[in-house]
Amino acid sequence: MDGHERPDVVKYRQEVFLPTMATFEKRMTHYNGPQLTPVKPELAPGMREVIALFHDECCFHVNDYKRSA
Repeated sequence: MDGHERPDVVKYRQEVFLPTMATFEKRMTHYNGPQLTPVKPELAPGMREVIALFHDECCFHVNDYKRSA
């Protein structure tokens, strides 16, 4: 079984992570249409925009797969 499918992980994702992300999503810029036109969030005074950063755990180095001539 993949670790992402364990019952405790699924429960956390459904009951904690996704609801939390939904609250953050209201404070994020959205991109509409094929031109990906940015739509800034409407923030109350004192609220700050949330910028989500994600990574996929890949690692690259400057000369990976470089062939010498």
